[in-house]
Amino acid sequence: MTWSTWLAWVLVSASVPVFCTIAASAIGKPVTRSAGYPKLIVLGLFLLVAFSLIAPPLMQGFVLKRVLPRLSVTAWFFCILLSAVLWFVLAFGEGVTLIQAGARIQRQLQLVAESRMRAGTFDIFSLPWTSFLQWVFMSSAVTSLIPSLALGMASRRRGATMIFLIAAIVAALVSAVVELLYGLSYDRHLFKDWAAPLNGLSWIDRVHVLIGRAGIGAVWGATTAIAMVLVTRLRDDTSAPSAWTFAIHRRRRLACVLCAPLLFALLAPFAGYLAGPRGLVAGAPELRRTVSPTPSKDSSQGEAVLTYSHDVALSIAPTSAVRMAPDGQSAIVRTADNALVQVDIATGRSLRQLAGPLDPYDRYAIAWSPDGRYLALRSGGAASPIPNTNYRHRDSRVRLYALPDLSLAGEFAGSEQTCFESDASESLMFSADSGSLWLICSQYLAPKPDDPIAIRIEVPAMRMRDVRRYGAGNESGLAHGLKRIGDAVWACQSPYSRKPFRIYDLTHGRQVVTVSMPLELIGNLTSQTAGSCQLDENSIRHEFCGIPPRVPAGAAPASSICRTLTFDTRTGSLIGSVDAGDRRAPFRSPGRPNSVTSDRGLSVEAFWQENSKAGEIVVRDSATGRERQRIVAVAQRPLQMSSDGRWLMTVTIYGNALRLYRVNL
Repeated sequence: MTWSTWLAWVLVSASVPVFCTIAASAIGKPVTRSAGYPKLIVLGLFLLVAFSLIAPPLMQGFVLKRVLPRLSVTAWFFCILLSAVLWFVLAFGEGVTLIQAGARIQRQLQLVAESRMRAGTFDIFSLPWTSFLQWVFMSSAVTSLIPSLALGMASRRRGATMIFLIAAIVAALVSAVVELLYGLSYDRHLFKDWAAPLNGLSWIDRVHVLIGRAGIGAVWGATTAIAMVLVTRLRDDTSAPSAWTFAIHRRRRLACVLCAPLLFALLAPFAGYLAGPRGLVAGAPELRRTVSPTPSKDSSQGEAVLTYSHDVALSIAPTSAVRMAPDGQSAIVRTADNALVQVDIATGRSLRQLAGPLDPYDRYAIAWSPDGRYLALRSGGAASPIPNTNYRHRDSRVRLYALPDLSLAGEFAGSEQTCFESDASESLMFSADSGSLWLICSQYLAPKPDDPIAIRIEVPAMRMRDVRRYGAGNESGLAHGLKRIGDAVWACQSPYSRKPFRIYDLTHGRQVVTVSMPLELIGNLTSQTAGSCQLDENSIRHEFCGIPPRVPAGAAPASSICRTLTFDTRTGSLIGSVDAGDRRAPFRSPGRPNSVTSDRGLSVEAFWQENSKAGEIVVRDSATGRERQRIVAVAQRPLQMSSDGRWLMTVTIYGNALRLYRVNL
């Protein structure tokens, strides 16, 4: 067996999952009747599927024939065909088959690994490998038996069949472990079946995933090649072999053969990263940003409305949500180690830790009471299984802290009424009198009439008092935010699949208004307001982005707009429509800010680019739009202005640091 033959076997093995994925993608490719030349497209897809299924075993046969000249390529092809038929029988037979049971075991192992990674306790050796590896062993032994017999007969060596079978099983075990690690650290698409189609992904993502799957195939090929080398070099030929021939009695060459699977397992993620969405495509902007200078200090033109003061002396989490206290003297931030810390705004120093470290992926919400006496923290509680699925809900857990020392004053954890955690932007809110807390409740599927929109918790007793349910309005989708309007707390229910938008008055248990979306104005536009609730006592605002109605198909890319529709809060009637111009992603108009916040009659706009660490802050008059100040500084996004109007807090885009500006009005 020569090095060229060994490399050819590894490359062919790497191509097997690639061809399987291509075949599955071609089978799952939708072809509509309105498509041009549909019969020709279907014929092309059929030929692609046939080629993808026939090519791998034929290539394997030609490579193996160079090692085992007695092997018939045709016989090898039919052995692989019989193994494939056996696999389909095991996968799609009646009852719970071997493949189906294994898929469940694999998914359970993946869920355990994912949960431990989120909890920061991931250890590869502590995972429940036994059932998973037993399944891989049995399925590989069954499907590899026929090809191993063919190879053993062609080699005419005693025990060769058993060597090939053991090699196939060991290779399957090694590849299965590599696949799991790839899925956890490389790409979650690899958690799918090897033949999972890639329809709907971008070409960059497709290449990224295919390289990862090719790496798994290469690991399998390099592992099985060890057995091929052993069989062909059983005789200890001490004569000077050709430089291109394996000589396993030489330590360096033996070490190279044994270490090859590990080498391929490490090279594939690197190659996939270069080809992936964060690789070479994004590499140029990231490189330019890395070498771009960071402004040493702010450069301001115009009025001195904002003056840089200091940075917060903490390293914050990339997804930190900052909540300033009503008195404007402190704020709650999430640090890099996932702890919630109270920070003194005037000095930027930490005062105390609010709670123990959160799960890295744990959602949370913070609310300050209007009377300034309490702070409420909502985070994930105990996990509850969702019937007929492999997923779990997280129950709502709310902790109440008393100011000023933030001592724990009470806790709510679950109830007989199911109220699961929500990812709404405002999922937790005090009533106007600070006597109760409202919680938005989430659901795994579309809500049913009896499902709760929200529950009310008494403060400070932390006992549940009221439950508000969707009722007949459940078809509009989940509630996605809370707003305090006057003395009441309102919940917003997002429009779903052309269904109306609804607002509920939770305090008084009534539906405020139902807003029917005008199809003649929305057309193919897609709502971008999920997760936020843009309303007040007088108006409701929705933003929709996409291709406007009555636009020719050929003009679609150049005609993408964002349209803001304004409705009357009392009647739900349309009172305004404004088009904001072209907002196609990933392109951004140079004159459009990346982030805007408004308060105290000011509109603070932030501009930055992906290839530079510098940015601009523009302060305008909210009423007239007149520019009052322009600051060139590090790229940053305005977060919140303190309630007393003295401070503006921003977060740096690429450094995850908080900085504070004094507001001079």
